[in-house]
Amino acid sequence: MRLTFSNIITSSVLLLSGMGIASCSMMEEDLSDCPTGLYVRFIYDYNTQRADMFKDHVGHVEVLVFDESKRLVASRSISNTKEYAPLAEYGYTVHFTPEEVPGGRNYRIQVIGMQRNFEEAHATPGAKYRYAGDHRAHSEALSVALDHSENTIDGTDHFAVSDIAPLDTLWHTLKVITTDPTDGDFVPPMPRTQLPYAIYGEDGLKETGGEYNVRVEANKATYATVSLIRDTKHLGIGLHQTDPEYKKDMSGDRFDVRIVDKNCTVAHDNEVLKDHTVRYTPYAAWTMMMDSDGITGVETIHKGNLTHTGVNATRDGETDEDKVVERVPYYNIMFNRMMLNGSDNSDNGVLEITDKETGKTVAKVNLPHYLSLGRDAYALQNYSHQEYLDREYNYNLDFFLSGSKWIAVEIRVLSWSKRIQIEEL
Repeated sequence: MRLTFSNIITSSVLLLSGMGIASCSMMEEDLSDCPTGLYVRFIYDYNTQRADMFKDHVGHVEVLVFDESKRLVASRSISNTKEYAPLAEYGYTVHFTPEEVPGGRNYRIQVIGMQRNFEEAHATPGAKYRYAGDHRAHSEALSVALDHSENTIDGTDHFAVSDIAPLDTLWHTLKVITTDPTDGDFVPPMPRTQLPYAIYGEDGLKETGGEYNVRVEANKATYATVSLIRDTKHLGIGLHQTDPEYKKDMSGDRFDVRIVDKNCTVAHDNEVLKDHTVRYTPYAAWTMMMDSDGITGVETIHKGNLTHTGVNATRDGETDEDKVVERVPYYNIMFNRMMLNGSDNSDNGVLEITDKETGKTVAKVNLPHYLSLGRDAYALQNYSHQEYLDREYNYNLDFFLSGSKWIAVEIRVLSWSKRIQIEEL
C-alpha cells in the first residue's frame, strides 16, 4: 500500500482527534473544551408502558443540587414555551460546571416536574400544586402541597379540593441513575429505570437510602439521569344499571361522587404526608344514552369540558323517550399520589358514591385496593400493589347496580378487565 502525503496528514489528524475524544486529561494545558462537571438528564419510564415518555409529557423541571451538608449549591429551572421546547428533545441535558459542583464530593439531586411552570399554572383556575415552605432551605425542606379549602366541609373534617378544572400533573424524583464518569467527549447512553427502588421496602414502605445521590469526579464528566415518578392520577367512573326497570333513570347529576384521602402533600422523598383529609370530586360529569336503534352518544353534559376525554359528541336533537334503552353516567376525577395502607378502609383512600334522590350510599370502597388489582393485567411484570399504583396513572372503574344496590365492580386496563361480584367482597 502506497501512502501519499495527503493520506499521511489526514491519518494524523484523525488519530489526534481520536486521542482528544478518548481522553481530554491527556492534554496537559487547556481543558476548557473538555466536558467536566455534572450533566443531568431525565427519564420518565416508570409507567405501565415501560416507555420513556419524558419528552412528550413533562413541560417544566426544577433541578436542585444539594451538597453533603444539605445546602443548596446549584439549581436550574427549565420550561417549554411556544417558541422553544428544550424538554421535548430526547436526552436534553442540564450542565452544572465544576465551579458550581466541585469534583471529589457527593451531591443530592432533587427534581420536580410539571406540565408547565408554576407561575403559568397558578394563573389558571382550579387547585394547584405549590411548594410548602422554603424548598431551597435544605435538601429535606422540599415538600409540595395541593391547594384545598381553608375551612373544612360542614359536618366533616374534610378539606375540599377544587374541581372546576383538571389538576396539573406533578412528577417527583424516583431515583438518580449514575454511570461511570467519562474522560472525554463520550456521552453514555440513557439508562433505563431498574430495581431496586428506594421507595419500596419489604413492607411496602419508604426506605432511606442514597438513591438520590451522585458523586462528581474532578476533571471528568459525571452523568446522572433522574428517573421521575408521576404523582397525579386520573380515574374514570361509569355507573351501569342492570335492573331493566331503572336503566332509563340513571343520570350524571343524580349521584355524588367523591374520593376522601389524606394525601394532599408529598415530602422531599415523595412520601405522602397525612397532614389533612381532603375530598376530591369530579371535574367532569356526563350522561351517555343508548336508543333502540343502537345509537350511543352524550345526551347531557352536567359538568366540565369533554373535548379532552375522547367520548362521543353530544347527540343532536331532542330525546325520544320511547326509544331510550339505557342511560349511563360517567365521571372524571383526579387526585394526588395514593398509598395502599392495609386491607381495610380505616387508613386508605375511600371512593364513595351516593344517590342524591334516595340518600343511600351506592358504593363505598377501599380505592387503592381496587385500583391495585389492575396489576393482574401485567402479571409477567410481577408488580407489587404499590408499584402498580405508582406506575399507572389512568384508571377506569365501572360499577354495576341493581336498583340502588351495588352488585359488582369492573376494573378495566386497556383490553383487560376483571369483574368482582359483591358476594366476593
